Amino acid sequence: MVALVPLILTVQIGIGTAWARRLGYDAKSSELWFLWLCGSAWLSLIGVVLAVAGLINPWVGGAILVLGAGYAAVSGAVTDAAQRMLRWARLADVSADKSVFAAIRLGIVLALVFIGMRAAAGELNDTDVVQFYWGWLNEVRHLGGVKLSPDFPLIQDFTAGRGNGTYLLAAGVAPGLVSHVVSAAYCIMFAMLLRAFILQIAADVPEPFRRLSILVAEVASLTTLWMLPGAVAFGKYHLQFAAWALGFLLVCLHISSRDDNSARRERLLVLPLAFAIPIGLAQFEAFIALLVVVAVAVAPHPWLSARRLLPILLAGCVGAGISLFGNWLFLGIPDLNPFPLFERFINGSRFDLWTSRLQQHYINYVNGGVLTLNSDDGVSTLRELRTLINELRNNWLPISLGFAGVVAAVMIASVPIGWRSLRHGLFLLLGAILGYGLYRGASYITLSDLALSPTANRAALYGVAAVIYLLAIRALGRPASRSYLLGLLGYWLVCTVFILAFHSGSMERLMRHVDAIGVSLVLLAMVCVMGRLARPGLFLPSASVNASAGVPVLLAIGIAFSLRAAVPTAAVDPPRHLLASTLGLQGRAHGLTHPMAKFGRCHEIARSVPSDARVLYLNAYTAMAYCNNAVLLPRAMIVTPHESDFARELATTSFADADTVERSLRRLNINYFLFLKQDFEFWASGLAAPFRPGELERRFDLLADTPSFYVLTWRGGGKPIPAEAVTAISDLRRFNIQQSGFMWQNEFIGQWRILANLGADRPKYQFGTRLDFSSKGWSALYADHGWYAADPIGTWSVGPFAVLTLPLAKPEAGPMRLTMDLMPFQIPHLPTRTVRVKANGVDVATWNFKLGEDYHERSIDLPPGIGLDPRGVVLTFDISDSVSQYALGLNRDWRPVGFSVRSLVLEPIATN
Repeated sequence: MVALVPLILTVQIGIGTAWARRLGYDAKSSELWFLWLCGSAWLSLIGVVLAVAGLINPWVGGAILVLGAGYAAVSGAVTDAAQRMLRWARLADVSADKSVFAAIRLGIVLALVFIGMRAAAGELNDTDVVQFYWGWLNEVRHLGGVKLSPDFPLIQDFTAGRGNGTYLLAAGVAPGLVSHVVSAAYCIMFAMLLRAFILQIAADVPEPFRRLSILVAEVASLTTLWMLPGAVAFGKYHLQFAAWALGFLLVCLHISSRDDNSARRERLLVLPLAFAIPIGLAQFEAFIALLVVVAVAVAPHPWLSARRLLPILLAGCVGAGISLFGNWLFLGIPDLNPFPLFERFINGSRFDLWTSRLQQHYINYVNGGVLTLNSDDGVSTLRELRTLINELRNNWLPISLGFAGVVAAVMIASVPIGWRSLRHGLFLLLGAILGYGLYRGASYITLSDLALSPTANRAALYGVAAVIYLLAIRALGRPASRSYLLGLLGYWLVCTVFILAFHSGSMERLMRHVDAIGVSLVLLAMVCVMGRLARPGLFLPSASVNASAGVPVLLAIGIAFSLRAAVPTAAVDPPRHLLASTLGLQGRAHGLTHPMAKFGRCHEIARSVPSDARVLYLNAYTAMAYCNNAVLLPRAMIVTPHESDFARELATTSFADADTVERSLRRLNINYFLFLKQDFEFWASGLAAPFRPGELERRFDLLADTPSFYVLTWRGGGKPIPAEAVTAISDLRRFNIQQSGFMWQNEFIGQWRILANLGADRPKYQFGTRLDFSSKGWSALYADHGWYAADPIGTWSVGPFAVLTLPLAKPEAGPMRLTMDLMPFQIPHLPTRTVRVKANGVDVATWNFKLGEDYHERSIDLPPGIGLDPRGVVLTFDISDSVSQYALGLNRDWRPVGFSVRSLVLEPIATN
């Protein structure tokens, strides 16, 4: 594993060199990053072709790597790269401040060693990597390609992973965790490309600040290499996308500034990259198209740039079309996301073979974080402005320190030359403070988290940051450097646009590398400001800033930032464990795995059920990831709900009544079920009707009670479930239903809330039953929209609307009486509140609350006929003045609560 990282880098550079020579391009005179970038694209495309042909195996993969490394050695590409690295290490390209550059580059070398050890150890800390990527790449290795087996269709991973050929190729020569090695290679590539980007800027910066800009390139590379391993999970495709996207923009800017002949050759060189990016995932082409727009917009000659870059864009569109069409042929759908856009083109017979519409809906909208729950968020511009202003007020200290740092830099720069040592010491201290603050800002500041409109607040903050950057770089008027300065800002803005547009945790993780870009923008802006301060007579007529003033600041920023970034990374991957694992002194799992990676659980499962059994886990969605595709169990023993033939029955087994769910599970030969003790992370089938209290003990027996699991089977296959086991399982399900979830704007979203909104079967309400809204009750079974997690007393409404749906055990034609025990949220800022109540769309009551009211009962008589609705009784509460205390500037409670409910009773009204 240790040798695979330099081997992959060598092969990529060798293939890039071969491609350059094939086009008659002088490889020795070209930039190393250019050859590396093009070679990585070709290697990925080769891997995709081999995977489609079913040729992924150790012999073919090994032969490709050996031949690529051999050509790199024979062609002189390895020698050239080694000479460049030696010059870099010996500081041959530095004429001044060599001790500073030596310290920075030593930090880069240490970061590279750490990344190499992490790749070699292949730690198991990221559950997504283990749950999805590890299993997918093991299946690719097992099947020899990307043609999935119908009994084990890793559909979610196929759509994202079938076009990332370097990962597929490596999977043929090493176990699934080889993906860490590939990610390490792309992490290094991203840092090198960012350095090259800034060096392009430095080449046109006037002296004496050119060497400061060169130092910024080194510091940016240093901070990136220490930051990304702790921010972006190794083993995913995110770092490949980051390196390719940044490199693509760099190449586009390069082509825009070259003469016609050079631009033509470089355009041919980069065509494989333009083609490979959307082959990896077709949706990436939308991102690439925006990067082309950025490159054209910032180019010195936009129309000329547009003509040069159009063929590259067209090549990417062809790649995206092939990617979409390939998925349509194989899966029956062009691509997984956006699913509704392509629904009319679905090939039903193929599509139903692999998955179900509900499965796609769940993946796209729920996991994507953009589920729409049909509720108005009620966000007003004025309220959000108050929220943003209040957040800035709460963060006045770091904001003030930031401005104070600039003032301090100017003051220190004016210290007389005789106090140089003191001035340098002060600059080092200031740089250390700024470096620490820069890390905190890049990694922790999420001002929008407490706002009800994250998009508006983030957009405002990003806009302010962009304006400040533009003002800072205004002094650089040379077109060549400005195109790269603006291009880097454009890349950062494109990433933020995607984050804001998709509201997706997955998208934020994909764009997490933009934090490193942000750090580089700050450093560049600082150098530009220093350049402006250096003008005679500007701010400091007697002692203006000179180039040497920025050297200790940048040095201290780089060291402080890297040390701070290394702390969380080392906490996850302790260096001593990495070193021991790399040297073979301890096993991979020792000291490097997530606390949930308890592989002993896999042995418990193997000892409890027959070897040919199919086992469905009903909770522990994350914790079970380590047994899903483990070599400790038979390949398809664990039925992964979204990555097996079971996915086609997801709707039935999650939404239907108990009898229908049981028939479906028996038809799929799923006869064993796992409940992980002390884990409330129920998902899909675990929340279905057969596993509710009453149904659970009637339909299932206990097969085994292990230290970790309750192993259940169908009634008659074991012994009756003990009462304490039933209670333990029910309490965990209750916690998941009543309390587990998160807020998204004005909506509290949990696994059960999602299933209920998509049509899951609910228990029928029996007239006269007291529905408990506290954490000990089951009220969330009937909550649709606008309800927060239950607390020990009751449940608060959140947002301007709240909806309850009560399916009735038997229809009722006559009038009914609804009685609720509730309390309004009232404060002096909101002394009154009005709630309008509707039943099945009919206005039935208007409640007016005043300051000081405690819990009390209110009753509503519902008119005849409502109880005949097939949906049951649907209660809608329209709540006035839905605003959070945070938005009012009172405290940090950002929930727009309306009223709290302790209980509800619905009963028919007796008529004579």
